[in-house]
Amino acid sequence: MAERWRNWGRNQECRPVAVERPASVLEVVEALGRARSAGQAVKVVGGGHSFTDAACTDGRMLSLEHLDRVVDVDQGANTVTVEAGMSIRTLNQELAARGLALQNLGDIDRQSVAGAIATGTHGTGAAFGALPTFVEGMELVTASGEVLSCSATEEPEVLHCARVGLGALGVVTKVTLRCVPAFNLHHVEQPRRLHDVLAELDDQVAANDYFEFYWLPHTDSCATIANNRTDRPIEEKSSYKRWRAEVFFPNVFFGAVVAAGRVSKTRIPKLAETVAKNLGRTELINTSHRIFISTRLIRFVEMEYSIPRDRAAEAVLAIRDLIDDEDLLVSFPIEVRFVAADDVPLSMANGRDACFVAIHMARGVAYEAYFRGVERIMTGLGGRPHWGKMHFQTAADLAPRYPEWERFQACRARLDPDGRFANPYLDRVLGSA
Repeated sequence: MAERWRNWGRNQECRPVAVERPASVLEVVEALGRARSAGQAVKVVGGGHSFTDAACTDGRMLSLEHLDRVVDVDQGANTVTVEAGMSIRTLNQELAARGLALQNLGDIDRQSVAGAIATGTHGTGAAFGALPTFVEGMELVTASGEVLSCSATEEPEVLHCARVGLGALGVVTKVTLRCVPAFNLHHVEQPRRLHDVLAELDDQVAANDYFEFYWLPHTDSCATIANNRTDRPIEEKSSYKRWRAEVFFPNVFFGAVVAAGRVSKTRIPKLAETVAKNLGRTELINTSHRIFISTRLIRFVEMEYSIPRDRAAEAVLAIRDLIDDEDLLVSFPIEVRFVAADDVPLSMANGRDACFVAIHMARGVAYEAYFRGVERIMTGLGGRPHWGKMHFQTAADLAPRYPEWERFQACRARLDPDGRFANPYLDRVLGSA
């Protein structure tokens, strides 16, 4: 029987006709040759943290887990070149060992470097772009087996488009990333009231290097998170306090609350109040990647949308009204983050400063009414769905929202004219190759 592949969220699975794990560029080229000879589609998988079926195929799957080495470090230029299958976690460790860091990160480190870039992974911070904006170069193997080295001077158009490539342009095998000297962050997390957070939102986003907040549905409670660069040394909590803050409360305690809500959905509003009462103030100083990354032990499904930054408060209040009006029972917080505009054709922040609004549901809980309702709100605000998160949009819906849509499509037509890297997800969101 064919090998079964499942994503992290356990909401997507497929049975490829073959799974290969190349350990070199030559082995990637050879795998693509076998797929061409057999007339098979090819999909690349990294950490499997996308909630869509972006990596699913009944053709040939290429796992890049063995392409996970550091290729080059240029200390003078503050750049690092790594193989595309390296995890974000390993990348952070390798950079820290060399006194380097990425200037921003998302809060998950399970993804592969290539997968995180391909889907537009981002953190928060009004002055900072998403992870693809740090890309200085990449190596990509096309459907024909040609190996392209892409930089500002060599195949610049491919680099421009492939920074958020959705796996549609080829197999990325190496990535060169712009880094910064390692830095510490002063982290302050504290409970606030939703009304106060929204009233002060613009000031808080501007005043902090990295600002975000979570709102707990069925309550007026939020947790704001402000992270700022500091020259102060690391101030670690005790092992117990760190476990309580990073593992027990967000995973064990909150996991028990979510589980109780699954048993009796009508208890969710009361359970949300319990969570709100246990929100406390946390302050610490640590290296940037230790602050940015969160421990996630509860499996969930997620939708996230990018909207113009100045529509943030409107979006949150509209979601609150949707939950109230439709009597929806939502146990997970709504997460709100901020990202600088960029010029990447399929980036969710292309051409505009962005607010990202993320919603979640526990794995196995009905989510469609909630997700579709939020999607209607986001569509009305000019929203662009996160490529790695669940959504119901099609290419016809999405094309008008991206000024450089046709530029990306021209690059795709050049590199993959026969649709070797196509699958149902790409057919839906990009159209047939």
